[in-house]
Amino acid sequence: MIELYHVTKRYPNGVSALTDIDVAVQAGEFCFLAGPSGAGKSTFIRLLLCIEPATEGQILIKGRNLRMLRPASIPYLRRNMGVVFQNFRLLPHRNVFDNVAIALEILGISRREIVPRVEQTLDMVGLSDFDRHMPQMLSGGEQQRVAIARALVNEPAILLADEPTGNLDPTLSLEILNIFSDIHRRGATVIFATHDVTLLDRVPARILSLNRGYLVSDSGARFVQRDTTDAVPGTAASDTPGFED
Repeated sequence: MIELYHVTKRYPNGVSALTDIDVAVQAGEFCFLAGPSGAGKSTFIRLLLCIEPATEGQILIKGRNLRMLRPASIPYLRRNMGVVFQNFRLLPHRNVFDNVAIALEILGISRREIVPRVEQTLDMVGLSDFDRHMPQMLSGGEQQRVAIARALVNEPAILLADEPTGNLDPTLSLEILNIFSDIHRRGATVIFATHDVTLLDRVPARILSLNRGYLVSDSGARFVQRDTTDAVPGTAASDTPGFED
């Protein structure tokens, strides 16, 4: 589903954030993207989202070469991808329900469809009773759950997480990781970037380790069988929509 061939990202100041990355992630995998700060994890995520282009090499998502995409086609790519950042990026003047609903409003989905989908997603992350709360009324862990719900509500085939537990204590970090593990079991492909080595043995996952922009190791489960009997609609490998180019 995600393929990188000899990918390098070099900035104008000459710094290489990633160097000659060659890796493939199958549909339905859970992959940790591990490494210390500055290892290149965030750059890896940004390249997949087309926030930045690769300097060298090729990136394919579901067989489509990102280098060949027109700018107008990037939103179609992102519709199949959910992303969660370390900073929650919630809208402070909108309540929990509306912070999640905005992901569907942008796509022009009707309110009649938005309401049940948001309610179902908030239930999935354990926030059914918080739908009218404002972000500032929530704990850090609860705000991150809202951010996860916003990433999930569009039922993406791929879920990317860039240090989603970086601002949380160990107990909350494990709770958030368990949510991602449950999302994976429902059918999504998950790439979870973290510098927290204590999380790496908590779920059976493949570990892609970065250091100073290099992929220094690739270990762990190559593929964990998903529970397709309880798959989120639109995320099973046989039910994943393509994107336009």
